[in-house]
Amino acid sequence: MSNPVTMNKPGETVLLMGNEAIVRGALEAGIRIAASYPGTPASEIGNTLAEIAEEVGIHFEWSTNEKVAFEVVYGASMCNQRGLVPMKHVGLNVALDIMEMAALRGVKGGLVFVSADDPSQHSSGQEQDQRWVAKQNCVPVLEPSDPQDAKDFTVQAFELSERHRQPVMLRTVTRVSHMRSGVKLGELRKLDREAKFDFEQFSYVVAGFDKMFYGREKEANEKIARMMIEFDSSPLNKLVMSGREKVGVIAAGQTYNYIMDALVKLGARDKVAVLKLGTSNPLPEGLVTRLLKGVDKVLVTEEPDPFVELHVKALAKDANPEVELYGRLGGNLPAEGELMPYMVDGVIAEMLGQKPVENPRVEVEKEAKDMIFGRMLTVCAGCPHRPSIYALKRAVKSVKGDIHKVVVNGDIGCYGLAWAPPMSYEDTYFCMGASLGVSQGMSQVGVDTIAWIGDGTFFHAAIPALMNAVQTKTNIKVVVADNGVTAMTGFQPNPQSGKMATGEETKSVSIEAIARAVGVEHIEVADAYDTKATEAAFKRMLLTEGVAMVISRRVCATEAIRQMRPKRPVPYEVDESKCVGCKLCLSTFGCPGLNFDEAKKKASIDPTICMGCGVCAQVCNVGCIHRRSE
Repeated sequence: MSNPVTMNKPGETVLLMGNEAIVRGALEAGIRIAASYPGTPASEIGNTLAEIAEEVGIHFEWSTNEKVAFEVVYGASMCNQRGLVPMKHVGLNVALDIMEMAALRGVKGGLVFVSADDPSQHSSGQEQDQRWVAKQNCVPVLEPSDPQDAKDFTVQAFELSERHRQPVMLRTVTRVSHMRSGVKLGELRKLDREAKFDFEQFSYVVAGFDKMFYGREKEANEKIARMMIEFDSSPLNKLVMSGREKVGVIAAGQTYNYIMDALVKLGARDKVAVLKLGTSNPLPEGLVTRLLKGVDKVLVTEEPDPFVELHVKALAKDANPEVELYGRLGGNLPAEGELMPYMVDGVIAEMLGQKPVENPRVEVEKEAKDMIFGRMLTVCAGCPHRPSIYALKRAVKSVKGDIHKVVVNGDIGCYGLAWAPPMSYEDTYFCMGASLGVSQGMSQVGVDTIAWIGDGTFFHAAIPALMNAVQTKTNIKVVVADNGVTAMTGFQPNPQSGKMATGEETKSVSIEAIARAVGVEHIEVADAYDTKATEAAFKRMLLTEGVAMVISRRVCATEAIRQMRPKRPVPYEVDESKCVGCKLCLSTFGCPGLNFDEAKKKASIDPTICMGCGVCAQVCNVGCIHRRSE
């Protein structure tokens, strides 16, 4: 069945996720190329592109990291081709070097990059608001409120990019990325442009060094000033105002949905002027000023920072100094995190002098708290990272005498859950590749460390740090938890997977070959499911002076099951006659497939969860766990 994203049926309405709608918009805009690195909440954009790239005749790749992805698409842009670069918000931090230069030098073919921000940190280490980065670099920001907007705004973003020769940020948040709703399709386009490098705009040789290097800040400022004027009459922004209202709302992005729901619940649709803000940078100052002058009170809703509110506050000093501003800055709304409908309902009711809409959420949450317990974070049943950490703890205790005599610096990925009980063996967790860098700093001041990093993250950001450790003769130990895929974000391939984003076969890049090439002499590869052999490898690593590495390798269990379908592995079971009820399997290993019957004082294994890895049988010291008969 063909993906609805590729349906060539203009005018038809289909159900799409926000991320899928962005892909559809890019196809309607006639993109030739797209590149990304997986990261939630943006991953489905790349997954969809990978699925349909060959069908629609575009190039899509999962690049090694976001910086490379941006550079790939910028290269095509300089040759007059349109391209899309989707990434999560912190991925933009990685791509910032090239993004800033592209904003300064300009583009030829339309270049749109998606920053999928994550208010309330559903799947991120922080909730950074990337609109500040856009403002710093004179990059326009479009903020869709739903999947239809996501599709339409993407099309408009490409037109805007080429009209002003500037990259454009399409800024979503988690709720828009993962929301589903009907999307009316437009016409699919193929631009069929000749790929030709623009020497006059981009070549130092032809254009001259002075033209390429100097005066670009002024040019960027002039571009953003022109866009500000354009946005006052843009369909991306909609002001509904009769002139009789005393209360106004400026709603950026998806918060518009909460505003409209609140007005319906309060019966106040005709009492409140609403500016649906689709362009948060630059602000449409004319529209904002008109609203400020026409009402007594204005609420600004956005996520997560008071980016728009701060600018509205500055405009209000001249437009209407007496206007009362409500929002995050004044404490009417929380200073951080996502907004919730009940928050917005209460503030609007207060501004209108009405009784707040009854909010059953508090009582429901209280009732739920009494009925269910919080779900603990953990890796999947059969995950090879669990036995890797189990073996590492045993090795450190054996060699050092105490597991806390070594600091374990983790990294970004499934294996980052090594801190969770009962594994409980990961002390820090920062950003992609940081495990190797911070480990070196600790080592240089006399603290023993282990860098605990995954295969995808190793390729993404760890290689420079590994070279640094070799070059500075730093005594660090590196464990690469190698499960063969970028599992946490949806099993995307990485450089060692041997396949491209579309599934086409390619060369596999070896982690151990890279480590040898940069000068690491002690390198071992262990099977994560063989705990004794892996533990022995870790001991040898710990006893080695200088940089030493163990690659604990076994394919992701969930990916292995995907490859086996429709077959399933044979599960393991507990022989109750031999089980002594010591709970060692749960307290030291803790696979989700393990259960314990308090009445019987016996362990058991859930056959619907068990992945058949057999590691629990190695952990059990009385030999009561065995593989089921097929």
